[in-house]
Amino acid sequence: MNTIPIDYTINSTDCEHNNRIYTNIAAPQTEYCRMTITSLTTMANFVLLDKSDYIIINGTKYCVQEDFSDVNTASLCEYLNSIITAQTPNTDIEVYYDSCSRIYFASMNDIIINECSYNLKLMLGLVNVTLPIRNNSMMNLHKIILCPDVGLYLSTPVLYLACNLGSNSYKNTQNSFTSMRILMRLINSFFAKQPICNPNGDYTTTVRCSDLSDVRFTLMDANYHEVKLLSPMYLAIQIEPIPDAEDKQYNAVSNIHSELMNMKEYAYMRDLTERGQEYNIEEISNYIYLEQPKQTETPTETEAPQQQEQQ
Repeated sequence: MNTIPIDYTINSTDCEHNNRIYTNIAAPQTEYCRMTITSLTTMANFVLLDKSDYIIINGTKYCVQEDFSDVNTASLCEYLNSIITAQTPNTDIEVYYDSCSRIYFASMNDIIINECSYNLKLMLGLVNVTLPIRNNSMMNLHKIILCPDVGLYLSTPVLYLACNLGSNSYKNTQNSFTSMRILMRLINSFFAKQPICNPNGDYTTTVRCSDLSDVRFTLMDANYHEVKLLSPMYLAIQIEPIPDAEDKQYNAVSNIHSELMNMKEYAYMRDLTERGQEYNIEEISNYIYLEQPKQTETPTETEAPQQQEQQ
């Protein structure tokens, strides 16, 4: 039986969703195989802000008027000031940043940030803040809202390539964990409009060869939100067939794991929201530390008479 690894190169074909690849892969002539994403290549052309983004200040909703793919602290403050002034010319609310690049809102009157879209939360440093928030300090007779964190201007520091055939990865939330099937982790050390060439060294998953007929990849940020790409994404995939003898051994070792995954559904990626299931801490602990039950060994024909003599 041929067990030589097979290499594939696939790319996104939907210009509206360059971060997604839905495809089928020719399967080896075995029941199981190992799948590894050996590299991901694209350009760092992310839509960081689009027309769906907004911020609500003192009950007034300010909407982003155009798409942006390259933003920094100074340009964000300048743009927010422009849309606030354009929509409410008589307001004295202004946006600044301090020596640590933290953004703050200043006014002579009380300020409340009622709500904010996800992308603006990333850039303003409000990801871990529960909205609404009020002015929390004073500066030169002005009441200010100081955003506690420095904003993230090229998505999150870690990106994930999620896949319906991937390995479970867990992210902590306030009182629970959220699971997602992951096949690659990307450390976000690139720059806007520059190439991304990321080799994989973390994840290899064992799957049924029949499941290769429906494979779905989605590039997401560390909070399991889809990123919006303006350039096609290319994946290099290696498929390694598992020989029959090793296949049987794999079935015995991973029997409990397979049964658990079948019980908790197969967690396919959904088209509109790519979120995984949520588990509490006790469920995660039971899942991780579950041990395979010991099998009772039956004595061989030569061992049985010896045991009877000893008795």
